[in-house]
Amino acid sequence: MSPPPVLRIRFALLLIAFLLLLGTAGYMFLERYAVIDALYMTVITLGTVGYREVAPLSDPGKVFTILLIVGGIGTVAWAVGQSLEYFINSLAVRRRRMERSIAKLENHVIICGYGRIGRQVASQLRQRNVDFVIIERSQEMIETLDAMGFLAVDGNATDDDALSRARIEKAATIVATLPTNADNVYVVLSARNLNPEIRIVARASDAASRRKLQQAGADKVISPYEIGGRYIANAVMRPHVVNFMDVVNASRDEVTQSLEIEELGVTRACSYANKKLRDTDIRSVLNIIVLAIRTPDGEFEYNPSPDTLLSPGSMLICIGIAENLDRLALALGHGD
Repeated sequence: MSPPPVLRIRFALLLIAFLLLLGTAGYMFLERYAVIDALYMTVITLGTVGYREVAPLSDPGKVFTILLIVGGIGTVAWAVGQSLEYFINSLAVRRRRMERSIAKLENHVIICGYGRIGRQVASQLRQRNVDFVIIERSQEMIETLDAMGFLAVDGNATDDDALSRARIEKAATIVATLPTNADNVYVVLSARNLNPEIRIVARASDAASRRKLQQAGADKVISPYEIGGRYIANAVMRPHVVNFMDVVNASRDEVTQSLEIEELGVTRACSYANKKLRDTDIRSVLNIIVLAIRTPDGEFEYNPSPDTLLSPGSMLICIGIAENLDRLALALGHGD
């Protein structure tokens, strides 16, 4: 049984270090070189670079150099081969591990492109422990994502094969954040064809593209420029509202006891099902305010009254401390 690759790499490095010490000591003894000259001669001999020697070699020095070249070439070649094999096998193992992780995903989010928008989406999803996979065609970026611990598929998001490898048939949402509107339209068409039930969120740069994306089948179309302009206008006209929303939108790492707005569904098995809002501890104990309720038929009831019935399938739009929202999610049967 052959030793593990790591041990072979260590052994190869030890051999090279031994050759450097042996060569340095040999030249110092046979040719009376100084330490730096002896080390220099050893390195250029093992490296076979062909530089001239420090001084003319004696016959014993020439014989020693021949033996050092013969032994060194084989050792260095073997060490380099072991290093390359270890590197290639490591990449293959990491790739297989990533593919196995992706193969287990269900109800996950697919992010198409890791650009400026995709980067922010991935960051927010990671903070919320949402499963997601990124489709990225840059091999260099794929390696970066792998190092960051992100699941990624190497390919073009406009290609059906890349979408299939990201398990689009099992995904809950796909986010099209590619740089061009045409590519995003193509992604929307392909995604809707491969999974008719998937929720599609797409990026648009102008009003015309918004209409095309909606016609292609996008459920939600977002224009970063429009949102940015609206945010700036609100910062001018409603600065305190904007400051409040900044607190709400801050990540949990940025603010202690962070305030958040969350949507939580009422499941049939939870203790709140078919109860009136006044009969729950959502406000009294958890200190959570229910801003609106989306009924099972899709209608929104804003500022619901205490007598509102929490029917299974309803969606609560709540605001409160993150920790309390987590407790409410558990009570509603949503797990972690």
